[in-house]
Parts: sequence; C-alpha cells; structure tokens
Amino acid sequence: MNSPWRCVLIFCLGLLPGKAVHAACDFDDFPVLDEMVVASIADQLQWNNQPMNVKAFSLDGPLSAVTSFYTNKWQGAVDVTRFGKWQQVLHISEACLMLVQVQAHQDKSIGRLMLVNPPVEALAGRVLGSGVPMPPDAVVVSDMQSDDGGREGQLVMLASTESLEDNLRWYQSEMLRGGWHANHQTQQQNDATLIYSKGRKQFSVVLLRHQGFTQILLNRMEH
Repeated sequence: MNSPWRCVLIFCLGLLPGKAVHAACDFDDFPVLDEMVVASIADQLQWNNQPMNVKAFSLDGPLSAVTSFYTNKWQGAVDVTRFGKWQQVLHISEACLMLVQVQAHQDKSIGRLMLVNPPVEALAGRVLGSGVPMPPDAVVVSDMQSDDGGREGQLVMLASTESLEDNLRWYQSEMLRGGWHANHQTQQQNDATLIYSKGRKQFSVVLLRHQGFTQILLNRMEH
C-alpha cells in the first residue's frame, strides 16, 4: 500500500459526510474520455468505513487532455493539485468523491480513477481498527478492508507514543496469547517486522520509529 494516493485519500475521506446517506455514486457516474482504456484495480474496498473503488486508465495523448477534460466536466467544483509526479483533479459532490490522478508516461498519459462513497448504514458506526490487536495508547490513522474473490484482508495504520521496543514487546506477547505462530522477526534500530500465521490466517506487524512516535502497520489476510 505504498501507493502515491494513500496520503491523499486519508485527507480526502475526511471531507465526506460522517453519517450514512442514501445517495451514492458508481462508475457509471464517473465521466471518462472515449479514448481511455480503463481497467479495474479494486472493487471491494472499505477505507475508514467508506466504500472505495479504483480503476486504472491509459490514454494515447498528453496529460493536459485528461486534466482539461475533467476540469471542464466538473467546472466550478474541482480542485487541481500536484502530488509528487501526479497531477490530480478532485471533485466532491453531495453524494461522493471522485479523484483523478494522471502522469505522463512516454507518449501516453496513465493514471487512476478513484471513487469514494459515504459509509453505508451497516458500517457507519463501526469502530476503526476493529479486528486487529492494538496497543492501548494507539490511534488509528487509517483502516482499509478488502474482499478479493473470497480472500479477505485488512490493512490498518496506527500511531503510538510508546517506543518501538515497547510496541514490539506488546505485539510479541499479544500474538502469543492469541494463539498465533511466529514465522519471522527482524529488528533494526528504527524498524522491526513480525510475521505470524494461524490456520488460514496471516498477520504481519511493521514498526517504524519516527521522532516522537511509532508508526504501526498491520496487515491481516485470510485465504
């Protein structure tokens, strides 16, 4: 999940209504150029309880053709920004959020179309981070769930004020108590990785120490 749009979505998802609403969008509502070649990346994602779909696209044409198309389509309701090498066009309506990311690649333009809806009623009250063990002081930064052909997964990012060593010891104890089998462990000065399994389930913990806090990345998968 080290994709260039993760940090953008963490911010953008906060712009959508926090309560469940009946209005929603699908990709039939997402305008595309006739010349675009579009392919699905993810259809069954929940990011911070909000349904998200992602498609990739390519276009035989300049980047400006993409940005001009969307700024004209969403005239008066767009935010055009740059994020690293990506040019972005963001549109937020009362029903959903649509984000286009595009960059030049040789003689083509390539990018992603991201569609985010407000949470459905069944998810509106779900506590972020449910389903994964979290240290008492940890705060949830993001929580993404996926269901890819029956292969369920969850990717949770936490922030903790405790040291890397304290969090490492906490997970070692907690996973052992939960009946998980330790498969792998590495530790360096400012990072550590733990990998566990239990039956058809796999769980990994990545700890990164920053100035003043520890970042915790949890990846739960069930085959």
